[in-house]
Amino acid sequence: MARTRSQRIAAVVLTVAVSTALTGCSASPEYGRAGCVPRFTVTPDTARAGETVTFSTTDECDVDVPGGGWRIEVSDSEGHRHEDRAHSDERFDGSWSVSVPLPAEMQPGDGMLSIANWDYSSCPGDASCAGPFGNLTVTRAASVTGR
Repeated sequence: MARTRSQRIAAVVLTVAVSTALTGCSASPEYGRAGCVPRFTVTPDTARAGETVTFSTTDECDVDVPGGGWRIEVSDSEGHRHEDRAHSDERFDGSWSVSVPLPAEMQPGDGMLSIANWDYSSCPGDASCAGPFGNLTVTRAASVTGR
């Protein structure tokens, strides 16, 4: 069965989009390495509210660390943001990580850790630019039984 020209073009566009997404910390030619956004993981990726997780990246990304360091924010499935849960003054050198305590009152469900003070100034005003984040699943905090 012969493919139409539009099907071939769509396949090429999809291939480019997927391969671009998989490259992770890649730099836009227009913005150079400063346009890099590291890929982050959260370990463990399922945790109870109140526990501590590790937010990390093995990507190298040459961006300036802001004054006061990176501020880590946690968001829950209800859209509540818990700011300044952790800080780091380290550069993204390929071994970056920080321990982040999850709030005890965090709602169960999908959660996200992100860098609250990421610099979006190189993002064009008419664009939607990626930011650094990692996902996790939050379960209920362990209940304490009193006697």
